[in-house]
Amino acid sequence: MSSRQRGSLALQVAERLRRAILDGELELGDALSEDKLASTLGVSRSPVREAFAALEQQGLIDIRPQRGSFVFLPTKEDTENICEFRRMIELDALRLAMERQGARTIAAMRVAADDIRSALASGDMLRSASADTDFHEAAIDNCGNPYLVNAYRLVSGKVAALRSHRSALPTREQANEEHFVIISRLEAGDVAGALDELGTHILKMAERYGFALAPPPPGRPARNLRLDRIGPLST
Repeated sequence: MSSRQRGSLALQVAERLRRAILDGELELGDALSEDKLASTLGVSRSPVREAFAALEQQGLIDIRPQRGSFVFLPTKEDTENICEFRRMIELDALRLAMERQGARTIAAMRVAADDIRSALASGDMLRSASADTDFHEAAIDNCGNPYLVNAYRLVSGKVAALRSHRSALPTREQANEEHFVIISRLEAGDVAGALDELGTHILKMAERYGFALAPPPPGRPARNLRLDRIGPLST
């Protein structure tokens, strides 16, 4: 197999594992075995190892020397730090997006918020989490600043995974009502008010998710990977 083919296969493995983490097929804190995943996906260990390295860069996998590899499991403090970072990036992105692509940004936010409401009504929690990501990425996509976009990518995978893994929280409907308040402010031309609402909304993520993200107690083994949730790699 050529180096190009190996690289392509590693990308496929990384994307498959990324989707498994973001869609909740793999649980936060799951232990990951190169050998078992390679066998399950029908590939050698090399692309799995490369995929692990790529996902570690995205913050989705935690590789611990002499201990193994695990799906990330943030602490409450980690979540608070993510929210602080998101707040800085998203507020600047929304300000720029309203200056450059205001109508398009608002329209994308409304489509996402309506989709969340519909998904929650039908009990489709995974879809609601995906639409939640769409809502927040509307400003990122329309800000016109590639440096802000790249900065957001440092945490976007983790945030999307947290949404899907905590999609059943009872605060989901309230969080989406906050989306509609932000939209209403923007439609009224009150960008400053919308920025204040967005900042508060983002910081509430630490309160809503943080209590459910404590690491396992000392001495408790990591969860084992449920391979029945991962099928062979499609080629």
